[in-house]
Amino acid sequence: MKKVSQILLISLLITSTAIAQTALGSKSLMMTQTARTFEAGRFEIHSDMNFFTKLADIGKLNAQNISAANYWLVNSAMSLTYGVSDNFDFTITPGLYQDTHTSNEFNLPDDIGVSFKAGSFDFLDRQMYGAVIAKVKFPVGEDHNYPFTYYSSGAVEYGFTGALSYYLDPYLPDRSFSAHLNLGWLNHNEAGVEVFPGKKATVNSSELQYAFGLLYPTELFDFQLELSGATFLVQPNEFVYGREDYTYVTPSIKYKPFGWFAFNFGVDVRVSADKDESVGLANYEQIDLPNYSAWKAHLGFELTLLPLTASTQSSAQVDKNQFNKRVEFFQQIIEDREKSENIKIELDKLKEERESAEKELEELKQILEEEGN
Repeated sequence: MKKVSQILLISLLITSTAIAQTALGSKSLMMTQTARTFEAGRFEIHSDMNFFTKLADIGKLNAQNISAANYWLVNSAMSLTYGVSDNFDFTITPGLYQDTHTSNEFNLPDDIGVSFKAGSFDFLDRQMYGAVIAKVKFPVGEDHNYPFTYYSSGAVEYGFTGALSYYLDPYLPDRSFSAHLNLGWLNHNEAGVEVFPGKKATVNSSELQYAFGLLYPTELFDFQLELSGATFLVQPNEFVYGREDYTYVTPSIKYKPFGWFAFNFGVDVRVSADKDESVGLANYEQIDLPNYSAWKAHLGFELTLLPLTASTQSSAQVDKNQFNKRVEFFQQIIEDREKSENIKIELDKLKEERESAEKELEELKQILEEEGN
């Protein structure tokens, strides 16, 4: 446990000074939730960090006073997920820090998110899984409506997401190619809330969120490619920074040196239009920057705390666990084979009954023909 404590402390220090988009938690890629949940008793910590910076001209409307500055976006968050049962887990995501290029304005801590995931519902011989996720975000941070990033209203936001997952190998899903689709709805719930100094929102904006991810695992690395974004169903007021639709492509790599610890690295690349529909933001109207960053660099980690990992177990315990997993695996194969054999037997019986019925019909036909003659 000493080794685990040291790694956790280092990771916390890195996270608190680095930058992150909200970590997803549960079983997920970098931007996409899978439809599977943690098994009962599993507890993990996830971090997902990002950074954006750009050199911009200030004072473009006043040619006598032009200067340059590096503008940035800095975020940091963690997710703590616990498996309540084999089909249900919940995640708490405390925002640790958020900052952009504004003097003395930052969130420490930032907002807190809570999500509940019901999933691991398999069908099509366990090659497909389904899940439903409910999420709520509480406005703990002091500042909201940041530029260069996703809109956060400063109200209690809530939404729902549906997830579908496909696994090429139903018996070893974590070791096979997989594809994942998310489709969700988010209500910013901001009507009457002051989202910009001196300006209150007049609408409850909402958006349709989507994500699609491909994952190819190897023994030490997971290679991932994702497409994610959002389309506003009800657009926020004009004085909101992130009121435009957006789409990002995210290639990423997960490095798995241990069964209980992994590193994530990826880069968001914006593929949606570089446009600005905001009006009345005096601090930024003279800066040639989009409301959504053109790129973001991600860095994160995944740490399993429960159940006890191989690093804290004796060799006999490890062998016993591996043996039990193999027994369960082969038992599942036997059960599936028995089901297939039962189906085959039923089909053979139906075939025999059909042949018997056809024979009887043929005999009746011959009797009727003879009587007619």
